[in-house]
Amino acid sequence: MTNDTGVGSHTSAELRQREAKIQDAGRKALEYKEKGFHCSESVFLAINDTLKITDPCMVKIVTGFHGGGGTHRLDPDLDLTPFLADVAAGRIVAEPDELPMIQVQHLCGALAASIVCVGLLHGRCSPEDDLTCVDELCYELHRRFNEDLGSNECHALREIWVPQSEDQSCAHVYRKGTRIALEVILSAHELVPECPPMSLEP
Repeated sequence: MTNDTGVGSHTSAELRQREAKIQDAGRKALEYKEKGFHCSESVFLAINDTLKITDPCMVKIVTGFHGGGGTHRLDPDLDLTPFLADVAAGRIVAEPDELPMIQVQHLCGALAASIVCVGLLHGRCSPEDDLTCVDELCYELHRRFNEDLGSNECHALREIWVPQSEDQSCAHVYRKGTRIALEVILSAHELVPECPPMSLEP
């Protein structure tokens, strides 16, 4: 991966347009959170809204990544959908061992959705296709999540950011994770020369 940020190759208007897209995507992620979507879904939808990658209904491919990769009911009568909505919104705050469910809490759903978006943009259809672009960008996503948010795992991120939030939720991770993804995607060619240039046009 090159260390050249490529900033010098862009006009100030292009840089402002790029930053506006990044900020707007972060706001959209929070709007989707308020509608009831989870982290992986909100980040995917915000990125997709901004870049028009695919049909928005494809959000279903990232649904299972929220909560770090799945949830198991300890009480078979628990209605998981509204319960998880309350947990995500910060309306239920409890220690993990006090909840009637167990979450995997491994890879952060916001990061997983970002990786899916990179794959949709730069993944391959044939085993002969080059992996350099997608692999380097996904590595960079992990690096930035760890550097900017403190971890790339759901459990650790919840421990860091939920207590700091006004609403006892992962709102900061939704917003910042989306911004990280857009920064990486929009600067892909500068970060990894093998990646095709990304147009800022709608």
